[in-house]
Amino acid sequence: MKQTTLGILSLLLLAPLFSCAALGLSGTGSTVPNVRPPNVSIAAVRMAEMPTARDLASYYCGQYLGPLICRAFGPVPKTSDIHFAFDVDLKLANSSKVPMPLVQTLFAFTAFPGAQDAQNLGTVCLSFCEDPNNCRQDANACRSDEPEIRDIRDFANATAGFLISTALGERKLSDLRVRTVPPNEEMKMVVHLGLDPLQMIGLIRQFSKGGIDQIKRGQIPEFTIPYEIEGTAWVSVESLGRLATGFGPAAGQWQLQR
Repeated sequence: MKQTTLGILSLLLLAPLFSCAALGLSGTGSTVPNVRPPNVSIAAVRMAEMPTARDLASYYCGQYLGPLICRAFGPVPKTSDIHFAFDVDLKLANSSKVPMPLVQTLFAFTAFPGAQDAQNLGTVCLSFCEDPNNCRQDANACRSDEPEIRDIRDFANATAGFLISTALGERKLSDLRVRTVPPNEEMKMVVHLGLDPLQMIGLIRQFSKGGIDQIKRGQIPEFTIPYEIEGTAWVSVESLGRLATGFGPAAGQWQLQR
């Protein structure tokens, strides 16, 4: 599996958004500024919380095998002790002459992409607001009637609850707010995403060939999780409304430490 894709990725420009008719500005005398959606790229994807291979082997042993074999792996962790989470560094570059507040971001995550009959795509739509303690998440926020937008309806096979976490701007809850990209400037945003542990445990067991057989022999398997991430970011521009730009897909793999 190839390493995490870095750098500037594909940009989806939405020409229909720029027409006066589409914006409802015809005959109003409004001036449409010459703006483009920001360039969004995935700069890095990092594991933030993952069990060790020993922890996972011990868990599987406790679930499927006898106590005599499990003694080789140490204490059996509870499901509540197993966490899967990762950080995504988003880089936003605004080449226009007007500031652009980031209003919503849609992330789509696939573990074990390309696996036959593997429908493990999870999506999460994140809305940003001024008050991080009172930030309503609108289920319909990441939807659009414009063509070529990868919105939440494009990911029809998404497994509910697979991608479960929220955005933490610069890893602080206080930064979960409207983030404005200044004119002709760049900014970085760290998004922390969590995965449902039970679904991940099931997927790893399903796609880790020979893992349970190794555990039966008292060996710790190598657990590798290939992944793919893509999404859409929406910004708000005065007189234009909401503009969208796509990012990804970025692919890579995580290997659990022993």
